[in-house]
Amino acid sequence: MQLIVTGRHVDVTEPMKNYAREKLTRIMHERPHINEIHLIMDVQKYRHRVEISVRGKNLELFCREETPDMYASIDRALAKLDRQLCRYKERHLRKHQPPTVRAHGALPQEETAEREEPSIAQRFPIKPMYPSEAFLQMKVGRHLFFIFLNAETEEINLLYRIGAHEIGHLIPRKIKGPDQQARFQLRVFSEDSITPDAKPRSLRTERHDVAWATPEEALAAMVAAGEKYSFFMSTAAENASVVYQQVNGTYALIEPVK
Repeated sequence: MQLIVTGRHVDVTEPMKNYAREKLTRIMHERPHINEIHLIMDVQKYRHRVEISVRGKNLELFCREETPDMYASIDRALAKLDRQLCRYKERHLRKHQPPTVRAHGALPQEETAEREEPSIAQRFPIKPMYPSEAFLQMKVGRHLFFIFLNAETEEINLLYRIGAHEIGHLIPRKIKGPDQQARFQLRVFSEDSITPDAKPRSLRTERHDVAWATPEEALAAMVAAGEKYSFFMSTAAENASVVYQQVNGTYALIEPVK
């Protein structure tokens, strides 16, 4: 088993390495089927991000967390990883567990019903909207994300929450095709600066790459990661789309209309 702790844009101190290794060692000890865990610490201004990749036999997981404190980011990322591993174990046990046979060879109804993989129950079109209106909808509605067709550029944009008081705005910059990740510009705004009378205040700008996938692949990855939504480049729609979990627990897809 291999355990790797590295830094990106930051020199990782020995106390940080030891803190991460101690917690990761416990996870690896409890789950011997894991072959490799790679934890990356990244610092950009006051944002402390932790990314964890896990590989094993028939297993590949990824999670990311970000807070103003690196130790808090490590804890949150490890908690998310632990939930993903628990869900993986439950699915693995259900797959290999033989059904319980009752009297006269009958099976109870809940055991005969097949456990379905997550599937998309509803599909919605992406609506055109001006960015100023989308920002207000995002703030007033307290949405986790908001995808819209930018009426000014006719390009698909995404607004989403970053932390407690920031909103990210993803704008396409370079989209070539499924053989290469799409490049977006991420502009981060203070939510308090969003008003009907003025443009929101930009805090920083970053590059953000988005991978291509089918809606079904994006949904499976989202569920495995324990997320509520996933923004991806759809190979079916040939453009950006979002899969998400609805309030009633079912899954939906928001995609452009061809």
